[in-house]
Amino acid sequence: MFLLCCGWVVSGSEFINTSQTNKYVNLSSQSKYIQDNNFGIVDVLSLPKAAWFENNADNLNLGYTAQSYWVKVNFVLPKNTQPHIIEIAYPVLDSLKLYLMAEDTVISYAKLGDKQAFSDRLIQHHNYLVPIESDISGAHALYIKVNSSSALQLPIRLWTVQKFYETDQFNMLFLGIYFGLMSVMAIYNLLMYFSLRDKTQLYYVVYVSAIIAFYMSLSGLGFRYLWQNSLWWNDQSILFFLIAAVLAGTLFIVRLLELKKNSRTLYYGCVFIAVIGIMLLFLSMYFSYGVMIRVIIVYASLACLWGVITRTVRLFEGSHFSTYYSLAWNAALCGGIILAANKFNFLPSNWFTEHALTIGTSIEVACLSFAMAERINSERKKRFIAQAKSMSEIRKANQLLEIEVESRTRELQDAYDKLKHTSRIDELTQVFNRRSLNEALNTECLRAKRFGHSISVLMVDIDHFKKVNDTYGHQCGDKCLSQVANVLKGACTRAGDTVARYGGEEFCILLPECNEHDALELGEIIRKRTQATAVRFEDRMIKMTVSIGVTTGWGRDLEPHKLIKQADLALYFAKQHGRNQVSLGSTLDT
Repeated sequence: MFLLCCGWVVSGSEFINTSQTNKYVNLSSQSKYIQDNNFGIVDVLSLPKAAWFENNADNLNLGYTAQSYWVKVNFVLPKNTQPHIIEIAYPVLDSLKLYLMAEDTVISYAKLGDKQAFSDRLIQHHNYLVPIESDISGAHALYIKVNSSSALQLPIRLWTVQKFYETDQFNMLFLGIYFGLMSVMAIYNLLMYFSLRDKTQLYYVVYVSAIIAFYMSLSGLGFRYLWQNSLWWNDQSILFFLIAAVLAGTLFIVRLLELKKNSRTLYYGCVFIAVIGIMLLFLSMYFSYGVMIRVIIVYASLACLWGVITRTVRLFEGSHFSTYYSLAWNAALCGGIILAANKFNFLPSNWFTEHALTIGTSIEVACLSFAMAERINSERKKRFIAQAKSMSEIRKANQLLEIEVESRTRELQDAYDKLKHTSRIDELTQVFNRRSLNEALNTECLRAKRFGHSISVLMVDIDHFKKVNDTYGHQCGDKCLSQVANVLKGACTRAGDTVARYGGEEFCILLPECNEHDALELGEIIRKRTQATAVRFEDRMIKMTVSIGVTTGWGRDLEPHKLIKQADLALYFAKQHGRNQVSLGSTLDT
């Protein structure tokens, strides 16, 4: 933001003229410095001109050094000038002693630095400010004794009070927007973590929060607003939050790019970085800030380089997250390297090098947010595809199951029908058994009573069957029974007629809606066919005859047992009167 305006030197003198600037005068650009050898202000004033080193850069940057330095700059304030402010815009300097001289006389003295309580500052600001009264004019010399465990940078600016506060409001607005956007990203992803319980988003939140806290520490805003009374933590916070950012960023990479599953080498490299970070975190509490900050900056730079290597490898392996991650990490890496090079005095101090990390992390956080969104969409798409595949497999399994169940049901139904048929059929003769006859007789009697139909029953008995069994054996008897059953089935051709084995050599025929004339006629047919039939057993032809009792009934009080009884009596009559005949029993009209 700041346009670095250098004051011009009056011809033939070393004094910076401050009257022709619209913003601020960069006093650092023509400053001189010398390494401190336990000099006091009196000793410094007596030093020859040749002892001082010229600063040829816009800002004085001596890098990381344990030495103290004296810096001087000469400038001229015009008469009737406005009140001015000297700003040293580097808030992590440990100790500053400022002497404002006029004609070798100290007219103003200030002791500043982050080793002093914040409340001791002349003006409550995150940078170091020294006011100059409006009635001071003419040639002046500013002497500063400075030392710091951080990078020793001394951007000295001379402002009018009005211009300073106008510019400061803009700078604070810039920082407010930066911190606001970063905080919104962190809060949004924290809420997403609570919703999805994805640790990737939690690591992202920690990473963004650590970046915010690190920059607040580095810019002095943390000391100004959060920990004014903690001098130790003011230094320690820079180390802590920088390491925390590297650790969280490393864990975020592992989760986002799924390194544990996709690349063991890259995964263990990240684990090594995380372990080193934890060790440095503990060591920072025991070693001096000046030593640890150099080690940690190198560590953070190497971690960023490893991040680039990881991104490149995964990009060539086809990870679509690596595109966003590549842009993000390159931005952060460039910002971090530029800032580190600035602190080690490899690059000049200016607005861009001082804010490179801010710009880089802003781009990084935005790109990582896109990567997170892409990852969520990818996971949702994978879940949708997996769900569709699962549903397809379930449907296919259900179809196979339905086919199998249907097949099994048919098998069971066939088995049941077969079992039912077996339970109703006489095994030897393959006509209905007595149980089936009783069921059919009960049903047909009910129908006959309901509709007023007649019903006829024929009792059939094989004549002299016991003699056949005794003479030729049971095998011959079984053949005779089967033969008679076939004759009966062949004679009963109406639907609804029932032929059943009643017991032993007796058969029963149920004829629904059949009168006695038709029943007698059917009985005579059966008798004649049986008589005409012979059974071959071994080398013999065995002739058979049957006796048949016929009865017919109808009416409201028709009962099955009465029909059977009457048919049985008719059969008995036929057998008593010579066999091989059809006898009509009493007609039941109830």
